[in-house]
Amino acid sequence: MEYIWENGLTLNYEYAQAKQPNPETETLVLIHGMGFDLRCWDRIIPYMEEEYHTLRYDFRGHGLSGTGEIALSKLASLYTEHLHALVQHLNIEQFHILSHGAGCIIGLFFSKAYPGKVRSNVLVSLPLFNSTNTAYKYADYRKDLIKHQSMRTLADHVIPNVTLFRQGSPEMGMLYEAFSRVTFDVYVELLDFFAGAHSDIMEMFKQHTGPTLLLTGERDPMYPPYLSSLIASANPNCRFMTIYNSSNMLFYDQPEETYKQIQMFFASEWSHRAPLDPLLMDLHADFLGMVDTDQEQQVIPPRLKVVLLKPFQVFADDSEILSGWGRRRAKELLIYLLLNSAVTRDQLCEDLWKDMEPVKARNQLRVCLNHLKQLLNNDETKLIYSSNQQISMQATVNCDLLTLLERTKLALEETNPEQKDKWIQEIFQYIHEDMFRNLNQEWNLNIRIRLEIQLITLVYHQADRLAGQGNYTGAIACLKYVLLFNPEEYDAYERIAHLCKQNNQMHEARKWRSKVEKLQPAKGQNLV
Repeated sequence: MEYIWENGLTLNYEYAQAKQPNPETETLVLIHGMGFDLRCWDRIIPYMEEEYHTLRYDFRGHGLSGTGEIALSKLASLYTEHLHALVQHLNIEQFHILSHGAGCIIGLFFSKAYPGKVRSNVLVSLPLFNSTNTAYKYADYRKDLIKHQSMRTLADHVIPNVTLFRQGSPEMGMLYEAFSRVTFDVYVELLDFFAGAHSDIMEMFKQHTGPTLLLTGERDPMYPPYLSSLIASANPNCRFMTIYNSSNMLFYDQPEETYKQIQMFFASEWSHRAPLDPLLMDLHADFLGMVDTDQEQQVIPPRLKVVLLKPFQVFADDSEILSGWGRRRAKELLIYLLLNSAVTRDQLCEDLWKDMEPVKARNQLRVCLNHLKQLLNNDETKLIYSSNQQISMQATVNCDLLTLLERTKLALEETNPEQKDKWIQEIFQYIHEDMFRNLNQEWNLNIRIRLEIQLITLVYHQADRLAGQGNYTGAIACLKYVLLFNPEEYDAYERIAHLCKQNNQMHEARKWRSKVEKLQPAKGQNLV
């Protein structure tokens, strides 16, 4: 259905009465997140329709609703008045708001403007950060993804992070379709608005006095439970709940469990809550201060970038650290901490100085660690934490080796053929002859061997897939990767020879067959 707003702007909506209505039946207003549309509620609606009237709509610039032009400063009031006009049109006096992502912010603005109409707020994956600076960083990151005005690049980043459904599934397809309806201009406009209004939104959330439930997905990489719980703690009227085995769109991944928690929240008694104990509030003051907006000037650790699969490079906050890596085992110690983000001093000494007496090894570690901290300007950057017992990395690390390890694990576990192929193609970009130049110590030998075996497994899988499609040239190219890891891999030579023959490359087939014959005495002695 359509509601015509001023200047001809249309709002697309769906209103459905409960299947078993009575005079006490309440209404749920559902507000979707940025980039999505009213259909994202399809999976939870069947659980609601028995007991509740439901109103869901596409907010401006999304789904089948129009856009129109508006000044950035008037966006909040515009989205608020759109919803107000819609509920007036349908004669809905009071209702609960269930909102997701950016829809939560619309719900908060509406609740502030019309508090008498909102019975309660259920906020799903509320997009608030601890500082406006972080909000701008996140907005800039998303805008960078669409710098060529391609919403597909942005969708490829957002959608796999909001749901646990697999690529290629109908559920994923529907979300991609929703994104395709949103224009570049509308999306950037909203990003800029939400980042600019972040402090006001945080304050509005903290001062909101109505019953509020904040839901988060256990496996949400965008707003994980530990961050959402900090935000929730800023409002004493806010309850907090984690939905297990779900991501950012938890009502999409786990609709039944989400609905159960919402029902329990609605059924809770709010009118007879005991007043907050002043002593407990005083004890909690320091913790609550962690999300205080007065801390806008807090130090944010710089991002650490380390290149290991190519010539060694280290960047702290985009500035390259050029010298000092050849002394006091600084390079090796950094690599160790990258691969073991938290480790005891004793374990580090045992791995790096196993032939040295324990007391001398601990002294050596102290000297080397101090040198590494100086290289990283640790007094300012706080990249490394150390105590008498433990040492750990404190910063988000961008490291090509860590990325390769993660992608390899995902590819091995992936069961969807298309997604598996996507992971493998990405992994192949990392493979070259000298990629393990910086994994040459005894303590990291097992890591290197394990990764080589995993990569060989993926190479064989991809070669078989390509050969099955008749792409013998591609399969041969894949198998040559195996020989970079193990030049005496008998099976790889044999397969290449066979594929060359199938591809009518008889000269190449004979050449590879001769290599097979030379290796035959050593057959069975390879790594795999």
